[in-house]
Amino acid sequence: MPTLSCAIGTPERKIIDACAEQIAAASIDTYLMGSLLDVDTKAGMELEQFVGIFGYGRLQGTYAQGTVRVTLTVASTQDYTIQQGTTFYTTAGLAGAAVQLYYAANQSVVLPAGDYSVDVPVTCTTVGVSGNVPPGAVTNLSSAIGSSAVTNLQAMTDGTDPETDDALRQRFKDTFLRNVAGTADFYIALCQQNTSVTRVIVFGPTVLYTTQIAAPSTTVALPVDQDVKYVWEGMTSCFINLGQDDETFYTDGDDYMLSTGVSPVFTRVDSGQINQGDIVDLEFQYTPVCSRNDPANGKTNAVDIFVDGIAPYNVTEQTVISGVTLSSLVDDPLYTGNFIRVGTPGVPTATNRYTRLGNVPLVTFPPTLTVGAEIFTLGTHYYVLADVTELQGSRLEASGIEWDPTGPATGAELTLEYVYNQVPEVLDAVMTTSKQLCTDVLVHQANYVYLQPCFSIEYNRSYSPAVTNAALATRLQSFVAACPFGSQIKFTMLCTVVTQILGVDDVKITTVADNPDVHGVQVFANSEDTDPIAVYDDDFKLDDNQVAYYLGAIITRVASP
Repeated sequence: MPTLSCAIGTPERKIIDACAEQIAAASIDTYLMGSLLDVDTKAGMELEQFVGIFGYGRLQGTYAQGTVRVTLTVASTQDYTIQQGTTFYTTAGLAGAAVQLYYAANQSVVLPAGDYSVDVPVTCTTVGVSGNVPPGAVTNLSSAIGSSAVTNLQAMTDGTDPETDDALRQRFKDTFLRNVAGTADFYIALCQQNTSVTRVIVFGPTVLYTTQIAAPSTTVALPVDQDVKYVWEGMTSCFINLGQDDETFYTDGDDYMLSTGVSPVFTRVDSGQINQGDIVDLEFQYTPVCSRNDPANGKTNAVDIFVDGIAPYNVTEQTVISGVTLSSLVDDPLYTGNFIRVGTPGVPTATNRYTRLGNVPLVTFPPTLTVGAEIFTLGTHYYVLADVTELQGSRLEASGIEWDPTGPATGAELTLEYVYNQVPEVLDAVMTTSKQLCTDVLVHQANYVYLQPCFSIEYNRSYSPAVTNAALATRLQSFVAACPFGSQIKFTMLCTVVTQILGVDDVKITTVADNPDVHGVQVFANSEDTDPIAVYDDDFKLDDNQVAYYLGAIITRVASP
């Protein structure tokens, strides 16, 4: 029987070589075409050029913004204008800053005759998180104004580094060739066109909540009241080992039950497949506490957008002090429980007079007010009130001034100069022209919290603790700035970030046993507050509408064994 010869030079070999050549060429073409169109194979300029074909570009980072207060030792004898572009700069040797940082005035601001201080909105001249300096860091002014002092009472915020390759690739994959009109991605993209905004979250009537629980013997109340206003019926999923060969999905009603409405309760059905103590994944649709939707009463068309951007703007407002008073009635819009005092202790008092401010949300407010020939002081004659209702942080919030009985007389004319955040107002105007019909869209300023972790650190004897602490400040600042809305703050992650710094041999979060006065992670509502609103000695979660900023660290040096 004849055999096939593949020796070189034979007709059979020539046929095989010709076919193999074509197959190899096709394989090479496929590989090259695949790599040319594979975004995961690109980096740096090549990545930018590739995504640029489709109208994408790298986010170039943002400049930190805030306000500085210029205070005179004696009242100004004439109006003095601080010109736009006037430069302020940080204290030399500031922790976490390799060089002095400079901040330029965003607008011209007038210090009126007879006043002692004025707040100036400023922007850092250097892009990146390095500009997010803590309170009291900006203390110098390039031009003298008599005998004056300069400081930033609040932390500078919103500085971000340029987008990394990984982040750009992910954003491209998430949004390319998608019809995002009316979706969360649509609103997020609109908000991120604003140069002050880096972090955005959107809440409609339903949001997916994901958690893990240990199956109880019978029932367990889920500890989610911090975020959950309402749990929707029939929108739950319970499973284990997702994506594994032994993944198992359980049946609602047969294996478990989850109550709807408020304060959800998980019930393990004894005759079902879930065993007591099993760690199961639980997902359900809920309406957030910070949402204006109210499913129980039929309101489900609200879209609440929270952004972290602050664009400070100084305004002058003329008003007349009216006789309108705060109320002790819960149903009254001016109910004292709808407000908190900002920058001063105590709670609002019913029957005190109230003046609503025309530009909100507030960034800073003057410590004194001049009415006629009299000077009135914050905390004595008046208090600044912040709205804490579902309108909090939006252009519709009812923040204002609470007047003590010793304050100005009713009917007195008043000229106010203060700084407010323009971002919600500007983005609301954008949303009005872009939203879908029948939706009620409102943009809010994020609910900011400021973190101050307490560390016990063992230093390597070969490194300077001062240099190590400067690197620690920079690293933690970047880490916290990358945390999204509603983040889980885990102590192991904080310690991991610090451990990676050269010069740190070991680190832990300071415990109550180590120091009963300074321990855990301290959380402040305002960067200029002296007392924290909470101290956590274990992992904790931010509210859905909260974002965190790094305020600084309290470091205790401990000896290496």
